Amino acid sequence: MSKILGLDMVGIDSIYATDSLHREGVILRMDRKQSIADYCPYLIVSDNMKTLDAKTDLYMIDPFQSNDGIKRKAKRGLGIEISISSARKLEAHMIGRWMRQAKSILEVCNSNKCQFILSSGAYSMHEMVSARTIESILKFIGISPTNYWEELSEWLETKNKAKWIRQC
Repeated sequence: MSKILGLDMVGIDSIYATDSLHREGVILRMDRKQSIADYCPYLIVSDNMKTLDAKTDLYMIDPFQSNDGIKRKAKRGLGIEISISSARKLEAHMIGRWMRQAKSILEVCNSNKCQFILSSGAYSMHEMVSARTIESILKFIGISPTNYWEELSEWLETKNKAKWIRQC
């Protein structure tokens, strides 16, 4: 279903797509704009450096891939997301390297005025990561959790306003 609609993840009941009560708190992740985006906030997501353009809101990056390309392509306001799910599959000796790479990505985000995003990467509720775990990782890589959540909320609000202003 998600491939047919071009969505990264599916999380909305289409019966209620135009009902503002049921869409509150839902942000669609799409690889390109779809018609349902007229009713819900959305982000254009890419995990391919070649498809990264001005329309892309969120770039999903593997901490172990080279950061050189993202340094050149990252524009102000881009969200750069790393997923904890990739670290969960690592052997213990690789976790330290993952953390070092996460810090490196954070530095790229700070230098390019991008939004650093740490996600669980969960595709089901059984893969969810607790807020306490996410905040512990944030502290370890040098981010205040309070500031992180505030900045992330502001970034999402900015992206949401920009989308709805363009459509009106």
